[in-house]
Amino acid sequence: MSVPWPVQVDIIAAFSLLGFILICIPLYWHLEAWNVGCVLYIFWMGTQALFQFINTVVWRDNAINWAPVWCDITTHFTIGSSIGVCCASLVINRRLYHIANISAVSMTKSDRRRNIISDLAIGLGIPCISMGLFWFYQGHRFDILEGVGCVEEYPNTFLSYLLYTTWPLPIGLVSATYCTLTLRAFFRRRRDFSTLVASNSNLTFNRYFRLMGLAAIEILFTIPLTIYTIVADSKQPFYEYRGLADLHFRFSRVNQKSAVSWRAEPGLPGAMDAKRWTVIGCCILFFLFFGLAEEARKHYRLALSSVAKRVGITTFDRSTGFSSTGSKGGSSGFGRVTIPTFVQRGTRRGSMDSFSDRLSTNISIGDVVDEKGAYTPYSPVQSSAGASSTQLGSPIDDEKGVSPIEPLPPVSFPAPPKRVYDPESPTRRSADVPMSPPVRPHSIDMV
Repeated sequence: MSVPWPVQVDIIAAFSLLGFILICIPLYWHLEAWNVGCVLYIFWMGTQALFQFINTVVWRDNAINWAPVWCDITTHFTIGSSIGVCCASLVINRRLYHIANISAVSMTKSDRRRNIISDLAIGLGIPCISMGLFWFYQGHRFDILEGVGCVEEYPNTFLSYLLYTTWPLPIGLVSATYCTLTLRAFFRRRRDFSTLVASNSNLTFNRYFRLMGLAAIEILFTIPLTIYTIVADSKQPFYEYRGLADLHFRFSRVNQKSAVSWRAEPGLPGAMDAKRWTVIGCCILFFLFFGLAEEARKHYRLALSSVAKRVGITTFDRSTGFSSTGSKGGSSGFGRVTIPTFVQRGTRRGSMDSFSDRLSTNISIGDVVDEKGAYTPYSPVQSSAGASSTQLGSPIDDEKGVSPIEPLPPVSFPAPPKRVYDPESPTRRSADVPMSPPVRPHSIDMV
């Protein structure tokens, strides 16, 4: 069962947006490492995926010429991006070759500047030249296909082969030569290869081989696809070239085709699908190489922790033991709370002033931790008589090495006067005070 055409359009639009987002994720890391080849790759394929998404959404169910200037820009950029991705692969292989055959461990600023200028001349200069030469073999302004959007149009002449169609083949062959020489240099100097990689800042051993793998896959696809395109176009009828005046006759016209009409043309639906899915595949391939690496996962964790701190979500870091809010992981800094304890006496004294002796209240909040981390339980014996000390430790103070709040100085109360009352005194017997009842063991007397 075939997928309906509107559903196919929505799928291509969704994957084009996904490819643009995925390929832009590692952009900052390659900018930080001055990796010109990867930055150019992201620029050409990411921008093409974004244009593809916009065109698919705008012309999803129509072929109206809504934005002529937009179509002029996107059609020329499509010509440049098809050459630009090949040039980006060439820049990557060329840089890897120079790293593998470098003789000096360190590079000066002038050397780095010279390498960046040469990389930009290859990765931006050649595609811009191809966009400028598009005018010489362009038949008319552009076409608009329903469900696709703006499409470049040029007749099948020898100029189109000379100025555009065959360009990826020599670029891919030069890139393949650099890749072969890089592998040869690696196997010949693999003992000191780690030193060569260390001489380049922000370049690791794993990243070097990921760059090599990406460039090798681009070569494996570029050369066969270019040969297939040349063979397929050569089977189409040739347009006899009679000069630019004949080629550019009614140059400003725009062909607007519905989905029913252009999908009925032989070979055109397959060519459009291959063209759009190739861009999506290049974006996803780049993300698989550089968006799932170890350094990428490290950046993801840092970004997630930063976002969690801003929204107030606590995340635990296993390496440090601290949460994202800055508090130490583990048990709470507050101590235990002991409820009042009623102590029973074995004998009863004959006076009400002994009630404080029978009922003792002990409420301890927190235990004391000294600066060295030694654990000292709270003891009421160490405090002064009648003094009360309540101390709450702060986790922040413990981390900074600052001692907690200084306890209050002990306060001494005068001792109560000695009782002159003697139970055996005859004066006590003659007093009109009722005798205390006999002591009942295992009971708590309440006053």
